[in-house]
Amino acid sequence: MVAIPPKFTPEVLKNQQKQANYGVLEQLEGTWVNVTADPKSKMLGVHTTCLPSPGTNSETIPGKFRFLCQNYTEELTFTLVQGGVRNRAGANEQFCGAVKYDTSIRDLENNLLHEENGMYLWLDQIYNHAASDTSVEIDIGFPELASGDGAKGPVYVPGYSVARSGTIPHGSTVQMFGKSSSNKGAPQFPSGPAAWDFDFLAISPSMGGAGTTPSTPIDLDAPPPPWVFDTALPATDPSGNKTYTQRILAHDLYPYSVRPDLILRDAIKGQKIKQYTLIEMDTRELTGPQGGILNTPLVRRFVPAVKMDLRMWIETVEEDGKDVLQLQYEQIVDFEFHFGTDGGVTRWPHIQVNTLRKKA
Repeated sequence: MVAIPPKFTPEVLKNQQKQANYGVLEQLEGTWVNVTADPKSKMLGVHTTCLPSPGTNSETIPGKFRFLCQNYTEELTFTLVQGGVRNRAGANEQFCGAVKYDTSIRDLENNLLHEENGMYLWLDQIYNHAASDTSVEIDIGFPELASGDGAKGPVYVPGYSVARSGTIPHGSTVQMFGKSSSNKGAPQFPSGPAAWDFDFLAISPSMGGAGTTPSTPIDLDAPPPPWVFDTALPATDPSGNKTYTQRILAHDLYPYSVRPDLILRDAIKGQKIKQYTLIEMDTRELTGPQGGILNTPLVRRFVPAVKMDLRMWIETVEEDGKDVLQLQYEQIVDFEFHFGTDGGVTRWPHIQVNTLRKKA
């Protein structure tokens, strides 16, 4: 049974105009940065990106792609939008707590890699707004409406509590929805063969999966398998799955070139994390196609971004007897270009991860 939401009243409106409810997003207010630019540090960002190789197009053979992977630093600013943003939907009303964000990402030589801005939204309590004598008169509601109509609904129950809209100058606009949860202790990440999980790898099954099977995962906490350094593979097995993804496992940033979120795991080793808030969002919404990505014509035609997933951890770290906020995130964008080893669509994961602290 669905509970009837609280009534919308002038007092509710007055309170929301004074102070919005930002929920867990209020912890984000401020500017977050990497604490170091030391290339040997685990407190740096890592991105992996697969791109179509020069000279290729949608009709060429599979396997021709450029792999980029590097560390980065970031300045990420969150600003609270004053007052609740009112969404009027007849008998249903909602106030959004909006938090603007602006991020600038640079490589370790200070070259700009990525810019993005947008908003996070805390989707507050739904209120029931019934018809009144005044609204019926002003909106010419008679005879269909009478005062008090809508007092028991319709009731809208959203399947999410947080949203993000973002604009990327490559030519993509993202809308995501999800939920948050509060947890004790530190986030948990896998190790050993369990870390070979295609949901989080820079290698997808449609890219050949590096020739692995469920019974033969690669242990990312061990040195890469010998075949990774076999320089003869391009000649002896030019179209093989191992050749297809060899360069990703042979990269200098291994294992982070293969599974970037392992640097998040390694960054918090030895830290005393008392609690964390986990925010999880994606462009798929179980109650309907309410999220998604829009691309400019060239991007849509040749390298469409089709799906995005985000995990964000707002952590309370105890250091020297004081509590310090720390922000970790992982976002995975799936590109689609060319076709896979089976003739179907290839999923090319573009992954970004970072560990940040608030700027003093």
